[in-house]
Amino acid sequence: MSSATRITFQREFGASVFSPSRYALFACFFAFSSALFSAALHLAEGGFWTLEAIWMFSVAIPLPVVVSIVTMPMFAGERAAGTYESLTLLPIPMRRVVAGKFLASFLSVCVGLLGAIVPWLLLCHALGWRAPSSALLAAPLAMLALHAFSWTALGTLFSAIARRPWMAASGTILAGSLLMLVWAVFSRLYLGGNFSKTPFPIYSELVDAAGGRIALGSVVFHVSFGLWCLFTAARSMEVRR
Repeated sequence: MSSATRITFQREFGASVFSPSRYALFACFFAFSSALFSAALHLAEGGFWTLEAIWMFSVAIPLPVVVSIVTMPMFAGERAAGTYESLTLLPIPMRRVVAGKFLASFLSVCVGLLGAIVPWLLLCHALGWRAPSSALLAAPLAMLALHAFSWTALGTLFSAIARRPWMAASGTILAGSLLMLVWAVFSRLYLGGNFSKTPFPIYSELVDAAGGRIALGSVVFHVSFGLWCLFTAARSMEVRR
């Protein structure tokens, strides 16, 4: 890690640690995911859903919204505050600034994912000896981290090109939703998808992760997509510098 990336990372992550709005955001995230987890437990009682699948989906549903709010002030916030010009005047490549800000936001989201385990731990405490092993959450957590990587990279891209934070957040959600639909159509029509199965690859990979399986293709896709978003964000900022 270069010194510029490290300094940017430390500044951004340090600011998030002392940000009341960030704590409020994650408090809402924990409350909403806990409510979904509790409601899903009642609705799925006696069904075929496993506890780890219910927990993972209760976290995965609000995750894109949380990531879009975390990433929207990266560069769009700098523009709104009038400090973006001074950022571009720094004698360092913009890719290092993008990398530092991305790493800080991604780490912040990962800390939030770890905090979302609390409802699971409370349930296990209530179940006592009948509780499932917490090791079952390893694969779901890894898959959620991959999703967070993709969403954070996409949010970084839209924050780099948007003029206002709310534009970056809404653009991230809309573009991410559209890309999921495109991915579903592409996988079904051009990758030999089975028409008897679900048309949404993201749903399939979440279900597989709940069963303890993560396909290599999912890892390659999310990492490649995230890196492409970061490269595009850095190039767009270099061009407009």
